[in-house]
Amino acid sequence: MSILLLTGYCILIIIFLAALILLLPINKCEPLNIPGTINRIDEREAIFHRFYRLIPGSSEFKTYYRAHPEKLEHDRRLREMPDLAEPGTSFFSSLSSPYPLSVFDLIEKINQNLDAQENVKTVKPVHVEATNMTNRIKGFARYLGADCIGMTRLNPKFIYSHIGRSPGQWGAPVDLDHPYAVVLAVEMNHQMTGTAPELPALTETAVRYLNVTGIAVILSRYIQRLGYKARAHVDGNYRVLCVPVAVDAGIGELGRHGLLITPQFGSRVRLAVVTTDMPLIPDSPVSFGVQDFCSICRKCADFCPSNAINSQKKQVVNGVEKWQTDQEACYSQWRHFGTDCGICIRVCPYSHPNSPFHNTIRRIIRRNMLARRLAFYLDSFFYSRNSSSRIESFGWHGKDQ
Repeated sequence: MSILLLTGYCILIIIFLAALILLLPINKCEPLNIPGTINRIDEREAIFHRFYRLIPGSSEFKTYYRAHPEKLEHDRRLREMPDLAEPGTSFFSSLSSPYPLSVFDLIEKINQNLDAQENVKTVKPVHVEATNMTNRIKGFARYLGADCIGMTRLNPKFIYSHIGRSPGQWGAPVDLDHPYAVVLAVEMNHQMTGTAPELPALTETAVRYLNVTGIAVILSRYIQRLGYKARAHVDGNYRVLCVPVAVDAGIGELGRHGLLITPQFGSRVRLAVVTTDMPLIPDSPVSFGVQDFCSICRKCADFCPSNAINSQKKQVVNGVEKWQTDQEACYSQWRHFGTDCGICIRVCPYSHPNSPFHNTIRRIIRRNMLARRLAFYLDSFFYSRNSSSRIESFGWHGKDQ
C-alpha cells in the first residue's frame, strides 16, 4: 500500500471519528440558574417608562425625579435628542421613516382600548378538558399567525408591581390574579433584521409587534367569549415581564444580550402574552445549550456600539444569574440611530435563517458542547467579517479600536 493511499485512509478515518464525536450527545445544557429570591419589578423603573410616559412639568415627572434625582441630567440630555425615526437621527428618511411610525400609531390606539370594558355578555364558563382546550388555543393561535406558542403557570414574581409606561393610573399597584399565561411569538424576517441598525429593521420590529398584538387581542377575546378572564399583554401595554414568562413557557432561553433566544429563530421574534384563569396544561422550559454557547460567544457584546451588553461573566441580578445589560446605554444608542438598533439580534449565531444547513447545525449543537465551540469558530470565520465591514460603515470600529 502506497504512502499516499495510506495517508488518504488516515484522513478519512480522522474525519469519520471527528464527525462521530460531534454527533454524540456530549452535552452541557444547563438551565438558567436562580440562586436568589426574585422580587417583583416596578414598571416605573423601566427606561421606556421615563420617555414614553413622563411629560416634563407633569406631577408624575416631578414625583419620579424627586425620587431619582441622579437620572434627571442624563434624561434631560436624551430628551434633547430626536426620537425614533425623527429628523436629525442617523437613519432618518422623509419617505421611509413614516413606515414604522404609522404601525406604532395603530398599536398605540389598540393599547388605549385594551383595558376598556369588554362588550361580551356574561356567560357560564364553557367546561372543556384542559388538554383539549390547550390544544385548541394553540391551534387557533397558529392559525392566526403565531410561529411559537407555549403555556405556563404564571409566576407572580413576573408581574409588574406598579403601573409605569402602560396605560392606567400611574403608580397604581398591578392587580392581576390570572394563574396561567399563553406566550406568543412571531418570526422577524431575516433579511429585514439583517439591515440593523438601519431603518428597515425598525419597520420590521413595528410590523411584527402589530402582528403578535393582533393575535394576542383576538385570542384573549376568544377566551373571554368562553366565559373566562383574559388579558392581552402587548408592546407598550404590559402587566407582565414577557421574556421570563416565555422562558417558563418553553419558548426559548435567555441570552447574553438579555433577549429571548428561540430554537427556531434565535432572537428574531417579537412576543406577546395572554394571561387567563382558563385551566391550561403548562409546557416545560427548554434547555438547548444557550447558556453554554453564550458563555463562549460574545458577538452581541463585541458588536454593541454602546457597550451596553456585558462581555464578562454572569452576575446575580434580582435573584437570577445572568448577563445584565445597561438599559440607559442601549436606549441612548437608539436615540442616536433613530431606530431600535438590533445589531445584537443581527450578529447572533442563533439568528441565521431557517435553511436545511442551519437547521442541521442547530440540531447538532443542541446535543453536543464540542459542536457548539466548532460552530462558534466557523460562524466567526464565515459571517463576522462581513458584519464587521458593514457595521464599520456606520462609523463604529469596535470596542478595542
